[in-house]
Amino acid sequence: MKKPDEIEIIKIFQRRFGQRSKFVPDDLEILSISNRNFAVKSDMLVQSTDVPPEMKLYQIARKSLVSCVSDFACKGVRPKYATISLAIPQGFTRKMVNSLADGFALASKEFNVKIVGGDVNKGKEIVIDVSMFGIGNKIIRRGGARNGDVIITSGPFGYTSSGLRIILQKLKVDSKFAKRCKKNVLLPMPRLEFGLKAAGYFSSSMDSSDGLSITLNDMSNQSKKKFVITTVPTQKDVEAFAKKMRISLTDLVFCGGEEYEIVATISKKNLRVVRNLAARLDVPLFEIGYVTNGRNVVLMDKKREKNVKRCGWVHLRS
Repeated sequence: MKKPDEIEIIKIFQRRFGQRSKFVPDDLEILSISNRNFAVKSDMLVQSTDVPPEMKLYQIARKSLVSCVSDFACKGVRPKYATISLAIPQGFTRKMVNSLADGFALASKEFNVKIVGGDVNKGKEIVIDVSMFGIGNKIIRRGGARNGDVIITSGPFGYTSSGLRIILQKLKVDSKFAKRCKKNVLLPMPRLEFGLKAAGYFSSSMDSSDGLSITLNDMSNQSKKKFVITTVPTQKDVEAFAKKMRISLTDLVFCGGEEYEIVATISKKNLRVVRNLAARLDVPLFEIGYVTNGRNVVLMDKKREKNVKRCGWVHLRS
């Protein structure tokens, strides 16, 4: 019997919890309590699946908050508070605990998120579960793209997946390129300020941390529209790396993960405003395609359409 992956497990839980749990998956959930609306997000970091070699303890702690901040960013909601539940192995020294604390404090200050509590337990490896809270009346859904919208990303793809290959396979590459790729892996940067200022102009949006292909396919499916990709959002040095290592460029760009970029659709009338916001915030905006009638995500290759397969990171499958 086939074992369930992350997506199937969530569906099983939804069925068991009953009708009220049948929600449309999104990056954040809006909850109403005493006539106030709150934005809520939880995300878990597990050492064996989420922490590559070379990542220091403070970087691990910081990354655990980055993943939640990125989800708030793509919806244009400012995160305000967080709780952290932490499992650490037996034998952690005071110095090691202080390093984790440094990472939490760094992220708290960097993104102006106040850590208000949590829990500590013993585990076989580091596990960090972050719950983050903000105030928002509504969010930009994954499923709001309209015909003629332009598809954008808040930065290039391929550096993180290249960096993971460089680290895991100990590849010898140009030092400047290796440094940039490793920085993307070890110190990812969510586009919080850009999201807060630009999300009001988005018709749909999503965080890309599970991989660009998964993001585009989810947005296409929920919007019930066809996403046509005309430009691969990457840079020349990533293309050169892929060619040198004989790696598929489309796999590097579309099937990676943990880029923490914003993927969104924007009407043409709002595009100039978003371009100006990106330029002011030094965000390298990529206009990668358009939305039209139909289904699925396709890449235009010499005037021929090629389906962009759903690939990326799915827990218990990847």
